[in-house]
Amino acid sequence: MKIRTLAALGVVALAATTLTLAGCSDSKKASSSTSSSTVSGIGGNVTAPVILNANNTSATVKVGQIVTFDMGQPASGGSFVATSDNTKVFEVTSEGKSVGTSTQNAGGKAVGTGVAKVSVVFKGSMNGMGTPTIFTITVQ
Repeated sequence: MKIRTLAALGVVALAATTLTLAGCSDSKKASSSTSSSTVSGIGGNVTAPVILNANNTSATVKVGQIVTFDMGQPASGGSFVATSDNTKVFEVTSEGKSVGTSTQNAGGKAVGTGVAKVSVVFKGSMNGMGTPTIFTITVQ
């Protein structure tokens, strides 16, 4: 009786191992053919933002690319406000301001081909508005 029990357990173990291995190979084939056609590599289409400042006031970028305007840390209670003369080419999405101990730059996104002039000015001083810095964004 011991021999029959051991033989039966051996057959069950062999069958379970065979099914497990067969299941693994099938799932690998299915997942590799699926993943190769639907998943791109890590960081595939990520483009770094362009950072401009008062000394570097022009850039040529691609549609969809982000541009930030590093004007430094605004004075207490103030902000850097950006405006685009051509919102079909460049859309402003944020103003430059201090939030707690961090500074957020003014910036935006290239949305269409062409040229846009972006004016960034300090707002909030006792005199109201500071002298604007004009940036030229060419979008290809």
